[in-house]
Amino acid sequence: MDKKPHKITYFIKDFIVLLFYRIFSVMPLSDKERREHLERNIKVWNNYKTHFSNDKYIEHQSALTDFAYGRKHNADYNSCEIIAVYNTLKALGTECDFPDLITYFEQRGITCLGAFGTSPFSLIKYLRTLGCNIIYYNYKKWLRICSEKRLYHEFTDNHKVFIFMTYNNANSIRDMIHTMCVTKEDGYYKIHNDYEGSKDYPTLLEAVEGYRDGKSRMILIMGIK
Repeated sequence: MDKKPHKITYFIKDFIVLLFYRIFSVMPLSDKERREHLERNIKVWNNYKTHFSNDKYIEHQSALTDFAYGRKHNADYNSCEIIAVYNTLKALGTECDFPDLITYFEQRGITCLGAFGTSPFSLIKYLRTLGCNIIYYNYKKWLRICSEKRLYHEFTDNHKVFIFMTYNNANSIRDMIHTMCVTKEDGYYKIHNDYEGSKDYPTLLEAVEGYRDGKSRMILIMGIK
């Protein structure tokens, strides 16, 4: 599980990205916008559940074109963090409705009114309000965890679900960022809503590094129970 650390410039880039999410996720949508979106999204959610009636998790972000999230965007563009929360709650056996989650994060954590999705720190705060125990690591700490077998197995064995935030392309921020939930399924780690068919991996490390055939790079990872 040894992995060579990336250049220090990568750590600086991560710091800037995470600072951006902290700073530009404080302005909520108006009460009027949130009410209108909730009314619309409840209707759309019922149609979505009918169409994907056999699915436990949301795997099809591209199908969320009729859901509103943010001032100028729909959920197929910017809702991956909320999907990750929804899928996490389903994995933990907690009932939730996707429209309610959208409304919550439109008030607490939406980034640049939806242009850049949702702050990962708002995800952590929300899950903790529900009583979830969460440990999270930045990329530098993740490298250390993965280099020590005991720490790695403590992390993977002691948590039921994982959320990781990653660059779609490690070499270009222009390819944007994606956030996904990972569950343990029959001895494998399954990434949900990965645009790649919800792939299975034998280890969490391989799941995190295998996204987009290794072209991505993780920014933040959370262990949740």
